[in-house]
Amino acid sequence: MNPINQTGRIVEWRKDRGYGFVESGGRRVFLHRRDFAKLLKAPAVGDEVSFIVGADEQGRPCATAARHLHHGGRLTGARWMALVALCVAPGIALAQVAYTIDYRILLGAALGINLLTLLAYWEDKRRAKSAGWRIPESTLHLMELLGGWPAAFLAQGWLRHKSSKVSFQVVFWLIVALHEYAAIDWLLGGRILRATYDAVRGLF
Repeated sequence: MNPINQTGRIVEWRKDRGYGFVESGGRRVFLHRRDFAKLLKAPAVGDEVSFIVGADEQGRPCATAARHLHHGGRLTGARWMALVALCVAPGIALAQVAYTIDYRILLGAALGINLLTLLAYWEDKRRAKSAGWRIPESTLHLMELLGGWPAAFLAQGWLRHKSSKVSFQVVFWLIVALHEYAAIDWLLGGRILRATYDAVRGLF
């Protein structure tokens, strides 16, 4: 007899221990992190999973061969608030630039690069799932540097893509910091850059 594949929702998860319970048809079944056939994201309460009911070493029922049904993330209120906070200085700086450059050109360029960045993340995630040829990380970072970092920030949370790779995150946040620095310095009339330059000159 072939094992029956069931679906359920994680109703309890202990992140520190790596286990929890999934509920299916009113029945709670033990689920351990190691019993995922392929772990594409960190398990969390509310995740929908498919699994096969098996037994542990003591003969107790447990979920095996578990898989996430929807392994994308959620755009939480906290992530949206963080994005708004990060966009304050660059947004005001762009508004000032709009006095000298047609705002339609600026808006079109900003929307265009962010749309392209979002699509690039989505496509790279799709290729990662199918073990296909990947979009180089340098390409993703270039899009972020050109102004697509807000879309990248959202995509990392929504798609759960590149959000746990430390080396990628270091470069990403350096790019965000560079944009924040440039925007704030612009709003202050270049005073930060001049002060930094004078400080460096004083060392030599």
